[in-house]
Amino acid sequence: MIQAFRILCRCRGIKVQARLMALGSILCMLYFLLMTFTVTSLAWFEILPNLYPHKPDLIQTHKTVISFVFVNAIGNCILILGTDTSINRLSPELKKKVLGTKEVKNCGVCHEAVPARTHHCYLCETCVLKRDHHCFFMTVCIGFFNHRYFVMFCFYMMIGTFYGMFLIVLYLKKLFNTTFYGPQTFITILHDLVYGFLTEHYPDEKYFFLVVMMYGCLTAGMIAASLWFWHVLLVISGQTTHESRKGMARHTGKSLYRNFLDVFGKYWILSVFLPLPLPMNYDSLFENYHECQNKSVNCECKKNS
Repeated sequence: MIQAFRILCRCRGIKVQARLMALGSILCMLYFLLMTFTVTSLAWFEILPNLYPHKPDLIQTHKTVISFVFVNAIGNCILILGTDTSINRLSPELKKKVLGTKEVKNCGVCHEAVPARTHHCYLCETCVLKRDHHCFFMTVCIGFFNHRYFVMFCFYMMIGTFYGMFLIVLYLKKLFNTTFYGPQTFITILHDLVYGFLTEHYPDEKYFFLVVMMYGCLTAGMIAASLWFWHVLLVISGQTTHESRKGMARHTGKSLYRNFLDVFGKYWILSVFLPLPLPMNYDSLFENYHECQNKSVNCECKKNS
């Protein structure tokens, strides 16, 4: 987010498109923060005490689940923002190793040798190792060192927003006797709200606020779910978003489990349940992908013969 503010504040040398992208990044981050803290506070202090006034054990169970999801979502968000995944992360020894790979290339902006799958980001103003994309919700690039945090952030955001929506639905049923018949109810509620405003039959303020938060959770949950599903497919297939869009499959000559370990590391079980900055294996950055691909092709030929 700091880099996005720097781009907005610069007077010269920044294109309009870059300024708009930086502004979009800031707005997306503010939306994430607002939804996360508002829904968590609403469920913790308002919904649960009124939904289960005589069931303290059930309230404590819900609060435990909410706390676990909240800590993982915020923890992975902090790790995404605080993890340097640029070429500057490499030590001088590793940078020398880059020159020994067959797929080394020179960045036309940074003017230095970078390993394969490294791309320059004009918003971050640096070359990003195994760059996947520039995340507007995080205002940073997703690359080699923070991709696993992004996948888990999307997962826990999906769980948290849908969980919050579920609690809001229960609260609406209790307070306003709102009946939910299925997914179509979300459309009918929106229709009734719009019709009420057009005919000057304004809804109750609390009802309107809960409905807005419900739709906010639904929207954020669907976005997080789609991102999580997409990036899980990318991880196990050994691709990045850029490579998938371009139809590039030259880095996919390994097993699904090996591709998974390249992103999550050997301590992956801890990464799934705890937002920790665990060590990564640098070997996948310098693998000879041409040889890997040839080996996989030879193995397939032997199987077919």
